[in-house]
Amino acid sequence: MKTLPFWWEEAEPAHGERQFDSRKFAVVIVGSGYAGLSAAITLAEAGMADVAVVDAMRIGEGASSRNGGQIGSGAKFSLEQAARRFGMQRAREILDDYDQAMPFMLKRAATLADDFDLNLSGSVSGAHSFKDLKAFHAYRDGLAPEKRKTVEVLDAQAMQKVLKTDIYRGALVKHDTGSIHPAKYVRALANRARALGVRIFTGFRYLGTSRGAGRFEIRVQDVQTGGEVKLSAEKLLMAANGYVGPEAPWLRHRTIPVQSYMIATEPLPFDQLEELMPLNRVAGDTKHILYYFRRSPDGRRILFGGRARFQTSTAEQSAVGLRRFMLHTFPSLEKAKLTHSWFGNVCFAYDFCSHVGRMADGIAYVSCCNGGGISMMTYLGHRAAEMMLGVPGHDRGIVNSHFPRIYFYNGHPWFLPAVGSYYRFLDRSARLFDRAG
Repeated sequence: MKTLPFWWEEAEPAHGERQFDSRKFAVVIVGSGYAGLSAAITLAEAGMADVAVVDAMRIGEGASSRNGGQIGSGAKFSLEQAARRFGMQRAREILDDYDQAMPFMLKRAATLADDFDLNLSGSVSGAHSFKDLKAFHAYRDGLAPEKRKTVEVLDAQAMQKVLKTDIYRGALVKHDTGSIHPAKYVRALANRARALGVRIFTGFRYLGTSRGAGRFEIRVQDVQTGGEVKLSAEKLLMAANGYVGPEAPWLRHRTIPVQSYMIATEPLPFDQLEELMPLNRVAGDTKHILYYFRRSPDGRRILFGGRARFQTSTAEQSAVGLRRFMLHTFPSLEKAKLTHSWFGNVCFAYDFCSHVGRMADGIAYVSCCNGGGISMMTYLGHRAAEMMLGVPGHDRGIVNSHFPRIYFYNGHPWFLPAVGSYYRFLDRSARLFDRAG
């Protein structure tokens, strides 16, 4: 079993440039994932020259080339919950941002020259309890008539035609969502950015920023030599998400990096997997300790992910828990061998909302995918670029929304084991007291 992402078999992250022939830029973006690259593309398309992306790792080596590849739109909170936090007007705009994420991603995808296995066959979300199934019905009933046509709510028996498992009370099926090959997608974004003149530098760790003469003076460190390089930029965007370091304390006090784990099985009979997950739809569920799973782009493997552990773990340790989760869902996979196990950081905010804005020192940021980052980070990278360009009407929705700080927190999520225990209690209680009707 390899302890590297399955996705890297076909699209291993590549290095960018390793030498600076110029150290003065119009814009420097820290982070070469979906958000950073999307922001760079929007800036370059607007005619801005001298845009540089800087990353300590290879291009998209963080979450962007490690995730499950599921695409769609949707907030983790209701309009009423958002209104209590942000006010009704801002709440409506924020939910509109979530609705716009998927269409924008598909629009941006149409500009990319490289294939990334886009599949729009839909998604299935399993209801852990009858309460969750009731919430699915309420969600569908609250949609506009045209949107309602793209969504189905199925009971446990009807669900078998879209997901063959006995562990859920029913399911929500969305027909306008799907999947991609995440590592191919980040590669396609990088190639598009470079075609527009964006420079991408890798192997340079962000150390900090000072202001001078109306510009940002940025210090980065060559991770190979340890030498320090000083860059200068008119604008600076932090787009490191779950990999932001202590050099950006303002963000560290507001973001919670959580390890998410995945495994891949060996190739299995196509007909067997078509029976378990017809039409290669992606799937997830409503548990606090959720499962998310899909077939590989060729339909021959199961890729299974979840929060197998709530403490720092190795890929080998997490594989044990994930295999148990997979067999809980699909007992018929008992004999399936694992070929890959890996993990990456998912970034959460205290309010479970994504955020774009500026810190007190004027540095722009885009942060917090909250477990659903492909379409959202693509879109919010674009929105961050609009903010930096001063596009009229940019100050709405997620842009400049309140980003709460977590007090008594320094960026190290020491509380996650306790959160994991609490979530397990909630999931068990939900089924223990579960009643239909």
